[in-house]
Amino acid sequence: MIFLQLSTHILQNMIIRAGNIADAAPMADIFNYYIANSTAIFSNRIRTTDDMEALIGPVTGRFPFYVAVNDEGRVDGYCFAHLFMPDPIYSHTLEVTIYLRHGVTGQGIGRRLLGQVIEDCRTQGVHILVSFITDGNEPCERLHTSLGFSKVGVIREAGYKFGEFLGDAIYQLML
Repeated sequence: MIFLQLSTHILQNMIIRAGNIADAAPMADIFNYYIANSTAIFSNRIRTTDDMEALIGPVTGRFPFYVAVNDEGRVDGYCFAHLFMPDPIYSHTLEVTIYLRHGVTGQGIGRRLLGQVIEDCRTQGVHILVSFITDGNEPCERLHTSLGFSKVGVIREAGYKFGEFLGDAIYQLML
């Protein structure tokens, strides 16, 4: 499947636009905050701009990918769909990734980003979207369920971070 992003939307001094490789540095900044300060990401490895470019390179121009840019031009969030598994048998199932800059949550930005990715995936024939969320991350769980995702399982104690074992909840949306 080939996916393209065509929309630009404005949300209260925030523009939602198609993401691109030039967004890698601010995306890494957003991601790295959660690595250092939160259990939202099951990783302890800080990502460089090159790391983020390698992650989003295969996504750009192929799958729905959006960023939220504030009125000063700063990227405050991103959301994209990507392969769930590399085997072609999973080609109609995609995983979604979404992160917002610390301090801008609760303003509807995540809802617009994820909502746009969901709509693009639906329009383009994706059958299922999945998302992995640290079990107990209530804001992220609420966002996903408000857009139709259902919790379908938990991998208990899958990750160990900040001195505790954490579960990885699996959310699914049938399109």
